[in-house]
Amino acid sequence: MTRTAVLIYNPGSGRRGRHQAVSQMAGLLQQRGITVEVRATTVPADAGRFSGEALAAGADMIVVHGGNGTVNETMQPLVGSSMSVAVWPGGTANVLARELGLPRNLERAADMIVAGRTRRVSVGLAGQRYFLLMAGVGLDAALVRAVNAKLKGIIGQGAFWISAFRQFVRWDPKPFLLDVEGRRYRATFAVLANVACYANGMRVAPRASIDSTALDLCLIDWTDRWRFIRHLPEGFSGMLPTLPGVTYLQLQRATALGSEAVWVQVDGDLLGPLPMTFQCVPAALSLIVP
Repeated sequence: MTRTAVLIYNPGSGRRGRHQAVSQMAGLLQQRGITVEVRATTVPADAGRFSGEALAAGADMIVVHGGNGTVNETMQPLVGSSMSVAVWPGGTANVLARELGLPRNLERAADMIVAGRTRRVSVGLAGQRYFLLMAGVGLDAALVRAVNAKLKGIIGQGAFWISAFRQFVRWDPKPFLLDVEGRRYRATFAVLANVACYANGMRVAPRASIDSTALDLCLIDWTDRWRFIRHLPEGFSGMLPTLPGVTYLQLQRATALGSEAVWVQVDGDLLGPLPMTFQCVPAALSLIVP
């Protein structure tokens, strides 16, 4: 039987030449026996609407091409369903691609999609928003909030480093509390991770796994700007959890409490201010993997 796929892509994500690449991918899939409907997003809510419509129409799979934010939007209606989701990386950070070894090459990505090998993975939930990668509270959310969207479209990840430099210059970390099973921890930065990879190749929660039934928490209670800079290498080496002032543990549920000036980001996009509750949703999504 002919299989059907809806290919959702973000024309403004990642490199130029997006339309041509998508047309080529649609052609490769059709040559391999998959009927493809291509849908381009114009506003952030489109990806979730398209995937919800595909689910209701009984499509066999979703192929999503874009960055972490497009993948996050696409997955929202699909959590808990049996719909297969193939991520063809195409954005700025592509954290999931690093985590699962997803191919960017057109031919290899098409072969992966056609093979259709699925892996049932866990997701996180922040408030009412699902996330596939991580939720960040405090400093990294402030960084995301300060990123210049136009600059991001031009220089990609470099926009985040520029935002990080500005945060360093204007240093004003705001403490908050994280309640984990009745025990409270103070922090200025926390990551609740569903995967080991973080942005820009960092590994803030190196033991996190997308197959786990828990989220990994890396919680940092530092206020000295130079301390963050000094320990940046440990963020890349995976040794951050071993440092003084860092708490690392696994949890099923936690609540962050604090000022409304403290924000939360999920999968690289702003979500909202505190308070917010987080939890793990095990075996919630079917990803097509190599």
